[in-house]
Amino acid sequence: MLRAGQATDSAKSSSNAPHGVDLTVLDKTCKPCEDFYRFANGEWLTKNPIPAAYPRWGRFDELADRNRELLHQILESAAANPNQAPGSGAQKIGDFYASCMDETQINANGAKPIDPEFGRIAAIQSVDELQAEVARLQGLGIRALFDFGSTQDAKNSSQVIGGADQGGIGLPDRDYYTKTDDKSKQIRQQYEEHVAKMLALAGDDATRAAAEAKTILDLETKLAESSLTRVELRDPVKTYHKMGRSDLRTLTPNWSWDNYFQEIGYTNIDSVDVSAPKFFEAMSQQLKEMPLEDWKIYLRWQLVNAAAPWLSQPFVDEDFNFKGRILQGTTELLPRWKRCVSAADRRLGEALGQIYVEKYFPPQAKARVLEMVN
Repeated sequence: MLRAGQATDSAKSSSNAPHGVDLTVLDKTCKPCEDFYRFANGEWLTKNPIPAAYPRWGRFDELADRNRELLHQILESAAANPNQAPGSGAQKIGDFYASCMDETQINANGAKPIDPEFGRIAAIQSVDELQAEVARLQGLGIRALFDFGSTQDAKNSSQVIGGADQGGIGLPDRDYYTKTDDKSKQIRQQYEEHVAKMLALAGDDATRAAAEAKTILDLETKLAESSLTRVELRDPVKTYHKMGRSDLRTLTPNWSWDNYFQEIGYTNIDSVDVSAPKFFEAMSQQLKEMPLEDWKIYLRWQLVNAAAPWLSQPFVDEDFNFKGRILQGTTELLPRWKRCVSAADRRLGEALGQIYVEKYFPPQAKARVLEMVN
């Protein structure tokens, strides 16, 4: 469906429109006092249906798509040049993109790329080892259990401190787990089936995968029930709880922040904004109450879920079937090159951006922007 915000997106300036208003997008058959959104955007909406591979479409999406093509050209060129200087940005982005586009090798590998991590998870024998693996997975970009990073101190703009936020669930929002309407129940059932299919692709037999999926849904539901709602997350007072290390130890007696900071390589952290203390209290309690084997199942799922878009085609297809078709309503998977361009931009954005600036943002363009801003 079309999303809120497209009114402003689609009324952005064209080169021939005065004051940044493109009159060709207006639906003049519609009275503005009856439906201003349709009046302001109607002609554009009629001529620009949402593409099958996208959940929404607007002028900013058009802009992003055009920009992605420019990045595509840079990456194709870098991947095709075997003489890039070793260690250079061009060499890194070229190798990354080429490996992402190598579907033959990716399909031959199946789930093998994540087998070493499966081994590490299987070897966990204690809560301390579990916590160390959570930190390791987070370092790989896998959002296991909760989110952690640097954040501006909301009450002291001169400081950057640690930020701990609720997370660890596979569905987009806590309400997916807590609502009792028929649609929500259906999505939870589909999610459980999806988890079982993915774990079966990773090597578990169907009976075991189905039982593991129930365990995962139960565990994630507990995390969701202790999470803030979207409305609560908008309240800057409710999401600001600056704590020192002693406060953190009191909040989560079963989670060692000292060990966690050691694992992530930042032992000098002394202040953390905990956005949702209730969540972390519940997380700590669950670490004590839930069997270690259940947590290991959960970590395996976190790994598979994060890696699926980059594994062999059966993983990609099942991942898209749930996240794309069921959750977003898209009917086509983005072409692989678009997915790989976006991945390179996320993972190697600085290196890719430097070459982009060299090719498409010359000094005179910067001068124009500065003039406009001034």
